[in-house]
Amino acid sequence: MYYATGGWLFLTFMAGVYYLFQALLPSADVASVPRPAVYTLDVGNFEPGQSAMFRLDEVPVIIWRRNFEQKVQALELLGFEFNSNASLFEEVRANEEIEIEPDRVLRFEWFVVSPINTGGYGCIVRPDAGDLGGFYDPCQNVHFDLWGRVGKGPTEVDLQVLPWSISDDSSAITVDVSNAPRLEW
Repeated sequence: MYYATGGWLFLTFMAGVYYLFQALLPSADVASVPRPAVYTLDVGNFEPGQSAMFRLDEVPVIIWRRNFEQKVQALELLGFEFNSNASLFEEVRANEEIEIEPDRVLRFEWFVVSPINTGGYGCIVRPDAGDLGGFYDPCQNVHFDLWGRVGKGPTEVDLQVLPWSISDDSSAITVDVSNAPRLEW
């Protein structure tokens, strides 16, 4: 009987000590752990024309490597003329970017976008789909072009292009998702 009473006394004492120290720790709203907002993704084995969706900290991200035809179509959407400019055609074939102005460069081979249509129900769009060849939102029947701009449908909000950079050897893309729309569960 003495051993049982002593055992219960010891367990009660240890439980009290445990909860005392737990109460001394900061609460979750005070001691939140910052999550990284910048991620580096390996894209070294992406083929031209391939796209993939990644989920980074509850943020979906589509990375799309455009093939030659998609690059030409994307630049035509911005007003570039290829019929009369053979040098531009060869520059697109050889490079990943075009210098628009002396200090402004357009990178058109890689495209990084948040696939959440924030202008509607918050659905995830499908890449390389729809009437315009860019993105398609099946929830609202919205068609986006190759730059994520609305082309057709009941919304006026474009897809959010995320800040990104690519390594010199095109093997890794660094994406900043700090201001991207998040999935709500």
